[in-house]
Amino acid sequence: MRKHDVAQGDVFWQAGLWLGECSLFNVEKLIQACNYILKKNNFSLNYTKLIKLLYLADKESLKGTLGTITGDTYVSMNNGPVLSRLYDLIKGRYGKSDAQNLWDSRFIRDGHDLIAATDRIPQGELSEFEMRVLDDVYDRFEGYDYGKMIEYVHDNCPEWKHPRGSSIPIAPREMLESIGRTQDEIEWILGENMAFEKEDMSFLSLAEL
Repeated sequence: MRKHDVAQGDVFWQAGLWLGECSLFNVEKLIQACNYILKKNNFSLNYTKLIKLLYLADKESLKGTLGTITGDTYVSMNNGPVLSRLYDLIKGRYGKSDAQNLWDSRFIRDGHDLIAATDRIPQGELSEFEMRVLDDVYDRFEGYDYGKMIEYVHDNCPEWKHPRGSSIPIAPREMLESIGRTQDEIEWILGENMAFEKEDMSFLSLAEL
């Protein structure tokens, strides 16, 4: 399969980034995606709903580009699929202090709500396509509270498995199957992603010299 076989229109595949495994995880882009949603809701939103909206937006982005918006990894938890890094950042327990400190300077957690600490967060990391996806997902679920969002992802995300109080990683293959990719497409995409990761690690090794 050639790379353009999985491109749609003028939107192209972003090699490797969709899996969320890239060591160059862009926390600033995740911050911008969160803020883009929050500002539609007076800069405050229940964080469970925010997580579900961004998960669904990542899936929609996969359909068009095979690249996610957030670059996060995913797990099944009791209340549905969760963006793992985002969840840890919200809870204040992300493993890298520089990323956690940056997050904490941008957002405040008030109970179950996430509030933007400033209305001056830029959005330059987000493409026009990604902003359209975020717009579409927000508009579709604007009237849902967090409970209804949980019900929706339970019923409409077959890759989610009930963890019975724990958490279960959602594999890239399961994500691709859930958006209707064929097995041939999945094998090609996973192979390309592995090649990208090797190139990424080589780049990092050279940068450290």
